[in-house]
Amino acid sequence: MDVNIYIALGAVVIVAIIVLNHQKQKNKMKTMLGEAGGTQLIFLTKAVEKKNKALADILYDGGIKPSAANTGTTHKDMLIKQLEKLEKEFAAKKISLRTYDEQLFDLLEKANKLVVVA
Repeated sequence: MDVNIYIALGAVVIVAIIVLNHQKQKNKMKTMLGEAGGTQLIFLTKAVEKKNKALADILYDGGIKPSAANTGTTHKDMLIKQLEKLEKEFAAKKISLRTYDEQLFDLLEKANKLVVVA
């Protein structure tokens, strides 16, 4: 009879260890996924930086912004004004990073068409 008690207690201990281990792993996974949430922001920021550099290379001569104000008469000048407006809105936190990225993508597509036509 004593053996049955030890077997029952052993089974209870094993089940308790399994349940505790499962809870511990679940908490680790939640923590890891929570920390990984910032990773997407890093990739999005890098994408925005690359798009800004590509736009500067296309729209500005040698990637350097001109000191004189543009007249807005050519298609290129209009794209520069749109880029400057986007930069100001993002700097003032009027638009989110994701929206800024999407609008930069659209602007980059327009600028690439400008390069093909020119």
